[in-house]
Amino acid sequence: MGKEAMNLSSPTLSMVIDGTIIDDFSGNSGVVYLVQNRENVNPRRIAYKTCKYATDDSISLIKEEAEKWNLINSRYIVPIYYMHRVLNEYYICMRACNGTLIDLLNDDVCEISAYVYSLQIIKGLVDMNESSIIHHQDFNPQNILYEDMSLLFDGFPSVDMHDSHRYRMMISDFAMSNYYLKNNVEGKAGGKFPFKAPEQYEFNSVDGFYPDKFALGVLLCILFSNKHPCGHPAKEMLRKNIKNRYKINWEKWALSGDRVIDLKNSALRELIIQLLSVDPEKRPSYDHCFNIIRSEFEKVNKEQCDFSLFYINYFDGLHDEWPREQLKIRVN
Repeated sequence: MGKEAMNLSSPTLSMVIDGTIIDDFSGNSGVVYLVQNRENVNPRRIAYKTCKYATDDSISLIKEEAEKWNLINSRYIVPIYYMHRVLNEYYICMRACNGTLIDLLNDDVCEISAYVYSLQIIKGLVDMNESSIIHHQDFNPQNILYEDMSLLFDGFPSVDMHDSHRYRMMISDFAMSNYYLKNNVEGKAGGKFPFKAPEQYEFNSVDGFYPDKFALGVLLCILFSNKHPCGHPAKEMLRKNIKNRYKINWEKWALSGDRVIDLKNSALRELIIQLLSVDPEKRPSYDHCFNIIRSEFEKVNKEQCDFSLFYINYFDGLHDEWPREQLKIRVN
């Protein structure tokens, strides 16, 4: 997570921003800097992703990531604005968000919230596939960001809307995406252990490759039951260094472990079981997942479901009118 603002340092980025770095977030190979712009600069906050180590390979990969990311036209994908080359460093400039899905999962998620979040996230996966990104390969709550719309619009959500409608879910981080299409052996890599699909482990005999669907099954189980399908509480499974904290053989669980789906709703339970199939070819499509979630949401609370669908359809129309443009590159 980030450090105190006074300790943050990116001398190269600081040369070109019109504000101050206020936080940073570090992953396996990348770093994201959150920048607070000056008062007269819009937007007030913006984020920059760069390589943790500037090598020829890492620079090539971040440029490729930006190109792939820019192809996706969806409200439920974090928007990127341009790529900025400063000296010999490359930065993906993207929308700043208010947090990750992990932040919301630290508290038990109510049923309505689970439906609201699920529809948005699955819609993001549908749009991702339709925009040529077939495999994200690192789909997990850390890479699902949210924007709190109540901070942008006074009076939103309205009194008749569930509070969860304030959060706009957006999938992020496409560094690993479509790696399998480039190399169907080494390209199986990726994924966080509690979400990693059977086919992502080395030296297994699983045919087919749809790891994002498996990870979606894990996520839906967490959202609707507040438990990981291995049976442990979601909060524990979402902590950092989970492999060291719990003596769970994640590969064995993915390949042959019990799927503990503590749900009374048989349609949701069956959907999650199908998504967690060891056989990738037996996992249902994202359209099927969306339709099941929508159908069950309508049964639980049609009014709140209609609110979700209204915004999904509304922004679908807007994005159809705003096709993605060629990735802009700024140079300093």
